[in-house]
Amino acid sequence: MPADSQAVLVFDVETTGLDKNRDQIIELGVLFGLDPNGPCRVWRFRPDVPIGPEAQAKHGLCAEDLAGEPPFGAQAAEIRTLFDRAEVLVGYNIGFDIEMLQAEFRRAGLAPLDIERKHVVDLLRLWHQQEPRTLQVAHRRFVGGEFSGAHSAGGDVIATARVLRGMVHAFGLQGRPLAELARLCEPDRQRWVGSSRHFLWHEGVMVVGFGQHIGKGVHELASGPERSYLEWMLRGNFPPHVKEICRAALQLDSRDFQAWAASTYPSRTPPG
Repeated sequence: MPADSQAVLVFDVETTGLDKNRDQIIELGVLFGLDPNGPCRVWRFRPDVPIGPEAQAKHGLCAEDLAGEPPFGAQAAEIRTLFDRAEVLVGYNIGFDIEMLQAEFRRAGLAPLDIERKHVVDLLRLWHQQEPRTLQVAHRRFVGGEFSGAHSAGGDVIATARVLRGMVHAFGLQGRPLAELARLCEPDRQRWVGSSRHFLWHEGVMVVGFGQHIGKGVHELASGPERSYLEWMLRGNFPPHVKEICRAALQLDSRDFQAWAASTYPSRTPPG
């Protein structure tokens, strides 16, 4: 591990939303080195796009809080210098944070950060690697001891029921209906289009729910230079409803596609 605190950056970003092509960073926190009492710096930025309601509910920042702050571009060069010097980047689920930084550097006219020359420590991935989320591991933690019949259907379903009971007790969820537990498992499920999160409803518009175009309107993608992304999905190993949506988006104009989408996959998100 590098001894120089400047060589290790622990960082996190808060943003206006999840679409790296449209949304912007409104807060950046950096700890220099791994000493929790070491030097730390926080920047805030004034975005020129609205802060999405879901993002605001998460971080609590609104446009009024940021009205007196500079835009990211005004401090992009200084921030870029710090990240260029770093040898190790540390964060939790850090891929999103890196993508948002890269998008901001690009908007500021700077070359992308050379991530391949850095060591990236993602705490979420490290956790999953060191504590695999197998049913046997879950049984040891939430029930106690091993269970017989692992990897047989009968043994696994009995163990699964025991683990759920153990989780409910461990997390203080007693008395919660199963429907509420289901919402805890997938808070965004009502926004899903079909049976997967590949496409989502967002304020009445069908948007991409994964990958490099997350948050972008499907009709925008289909009518723009990156329509090849939908063509790739159409050829790939995706669920039938995903391919149906891609096919319709590529064949119909924007207005007809949105009408087709609303009637074929009506939104389950309550209005307001």
